[in-house]
Amino acid sequence: MAVKGVRIAPAQATTPPAMRRRPRQSRARASSQALQEAFVRVLLDVGYEKTTVREVVAVAGVGVGTFYEYFGNMQALAALAVHQHVKALAQQARAAARRSAGLPLAQVVAVQLDAQAAPVLGHAALWAQLFALERQVSTREAFARQYEAWVELWRTALAAALDPPQHPAGAARMLHTMTYGSVSQALLSRGAAGAQGAAGAQLGAELARAAQAYAAALPRRLA
Repeated sequence: MAVKGVRIAPAQATTPPAMRRRPRQSRARASSQALQEAFVRVLLDVGYEKTTVREVVAVAGVGVGTFYEYFGNMQALAALAVHQHVKALAQQARAAARRSAGLPLAQVVAVQLDAQAAPVLGHAALWAQLFALERQVSTREAFARQYEAWVELWRTALAAALDPPQHPAGAARMLHTMTYGSVSQALLSRGAAGAQGAAGAQLGAELARAAQAYAAALPRRLA
């Protein structure tokens, strides 16, 4: 149900990490995608510090020359992998925001937590690596832009609630800080093992309690 006068923001036009050459033909796109998927597989097997170009191209089934057609070095491929996974997660969260427009605030918050935190905790091993990589390969400016894009996503979702908060921008920043901070710090400090299975379920439940308690205390916008 849409709320009159409130529009869920479209996908942010964030700039992906620079590639040497953009794949345009289907075969070139397939090679680039194979390299990205191979990178993730090797990353999960041996970690970033031990990931080599030769191992990635071997898993991808392409030559070393193909790698350097698209990427100047491993850091460029790592940055693209982080960007693509964060972009996919944000697309899910925006779709969830559109579905939750017009629902009570508590449900809007629950929907966003389910769209943002649950997929990360459900693939804890991958996201533990991606959060660590983010700190190595992303510039401060790129991180800030991405952070603000997530805050804006939260703001539009909250503003579209049946009973929106009086100050959705401030609430959005706090809810994003709670969500991103709790999940990323758990994975960075405890590793995937500290956020899988029962531990992940407990973390998700604690985050939900904290976020819902905060949302419940927010002053509501007057009709």
